[in-house]
Amino acid sequence: MVEENKTENVEEPTIKFTEDGKEHKLSELPEEAKRLMARWQEKRQVRDEFTVKAQNDIDDLNTLLASYEARMKQIVEPTDEPKIEVSK
Repeated sequence: MVEENKTENVEEPTIKFTEDGKEHKLSELPEEAKRLMARWQEKRQVRDEFTVKAQNDIDDLNTLLASYEARMKQIVEPTDEPKIEVSK
């Protein structure tokens, strides 16, 4: 997996492919590697945004399903609430 190193004591961005791997300065990469790096960054952002949206959608769907379950239970198992009669 590609990792970006963004520490303050590094003057320019670097990448490394393993935790203990060699660091490569982005400015020194071949042009093809720079293009792939740009695509990798874009796709990682798309993946991360997709993951957040999917989790939000799952949360929304779970809330909706719980609401449907509560409504179905009220229909199938109505509670006996005392009725208040108003006389005029």
